[in-house]
This record gives sequence, structure tokens and C-alpha cells, in this order.
Amino acid sequence: MIKILSERNVKNNHIISKEEAELLAGQAKIYEVVRVIKGKPVFLREHFYRMSESIRLSGIKGQIDYEEFRKSTELLIKENPFKNLNIRISYLYDKEPVTVFYFIESYYPTREEFLQGIHTVTVKMERENPNIKTYQKELKDEVSRTIKAKKAFEAILINHDGTISEGSKSNIFFVKDNKLITPPDSSVLLGVTRSKVISVCEKNGIEIEKRVISLDETKGFDGAFITGTSNDVLPIRTIDDRVFASPHNELIKRVSELYLEEVRKEIE
Repeated sequence: MIKILSERNVKNNHIISKEEAELLAGQAKIYEVVRVIKGKPVFLREHFYRMSESIRLSGIKGQIDYEEFRKSTELLIKENPFKNLNIRISYLYDKEPVTVFYFIESYYPTREEFLQGIHTVTVKMERENPNIKTYQKELKDEVSRTIKAKKAFEAILINHDGTISEGSKSNIFFVKDNKLITPPDSSVLLGVTRSKVISVCEKNGIEIEKRVISLDETKGFDGAFITGTSNDVLPIRTIDDRVFASPHNELIKRVSELYLEEVRKEIE
């Protein structure tokens, strides 16, 4: 269950109550999450484009407008005391397009998790349509149970053929020698952080290969990390019982620095 923290929320650029936001959010399938740092939304336009694409691919009626999207985000930030928290944006169609903006309870990795790497577990599960950011309760519930039972930070989703798709709420990259390897666009949610990482790597001469990755071949990789709105570039220490030296990998450190520089430019 998503926990809304903001008392004053926004529907189509107008203030609504927490109760109304909760009701509308419960009806919505399409959503997006935007990080706010120092009172500024990070990569807002990119999140808008991804939400627009999710709506289009889902077949749900209606569309969203960037100026209203931007103004609603700014209004929510203005009307609430949170300066470093995630905004969740929900979309539904009820005689007209309805877009609801609200601050949610958010977790960001600790310094220790960045320095030591995180523990992840594998779960055999496939999304209905990886390119659409949609709420799937059954998937979320099963993943949450597994993560809690195995004391993991994240679950890595494995397809029926033994190939890796992504994290339950993140994208995944592997390192082999001086190259990054990540699953193909067609099989994952096209995360904003993932796209930014790929972009900065291409600008800085870091080779990236997008291809199908089997779980078995990960034994030969030098490192791994996940990306996400709340996670930035977060090293993976273990996938099940496979151990990686990701926190000490120089390429992962470099990618993290490049990505965080993009974030700094955005909020400045």
C-alpha cells in the first residue's frame, strides 16, 4: 500500500485533499515517480515523456499535457513542506483525463549500502508489458514477501527461459571487463535513470551492449548495479549466492560519478 504523506495534493493543477488523492490513486493503474531534491523535481520532462508513452501503450483513453504536468508538480511542492522526497503521479480516465500528484513515503539507500553494495534475490516472474509503468498488485505483493523473507534490498526478475529482465523497481546493468551489459529495451521498463546512465556513458566513451542475459552467465561478470529514481547507481554485492566486487569496481564508480553530475546540473 502506497503511503501518501502530503496533506495538500493536486488533481489536474487544482488542490485536493489527502482523502481524495488516496481514492483516485487507488483507481489508477498508470503511474510515475519523480524525485525531488532541494525542492526541485529531477528529470521532470523525461518522466513526463515516459508516462505519456505508458498511457499510449496501455490503450487507456486520454493524454497529458507537459505544461499542466509541470505546473501541477510545482504546485504540489509549493503547498507542502517536503524538499527531498518522491512524488508519485497517477493517471486514470474518468470522462476526462485525471492526473493526481502526491508525495509518498520514500526510501533512499544509506551511505553504507552504496559503499558495501546490496543483497538481491532472484524471482521467476515476468511483467505483462515491461514497457508500461503500471501497478500490478500480485507482482508487488509476491516480490515484497520474497524480499522480506530473504532480507534482500531488491528482487531481480527472471523470465521463464532463465534470462534476466530487470529489478522489481529498478533496471540492472552488469560489468564485463570495461563494458556495460544490460537487457534489451524491448524486455524492460525504460527507466529514466537507466536512460540517463546510457546517455552519459555514450558521451564519455563507455561501451554499452544491450542484449539477452542468462542468469547462468552472470557468474563470469565482474560486477553489477541497479538504477532507479531513488537508487541512483547502486552497486550489487550479491545476487542469491553469487558474490560480486561491485562496490570496488572502477567502471561502476565512474558511471556513478557521471550520473550524479547530471543530477547536480539538473537541480542547479
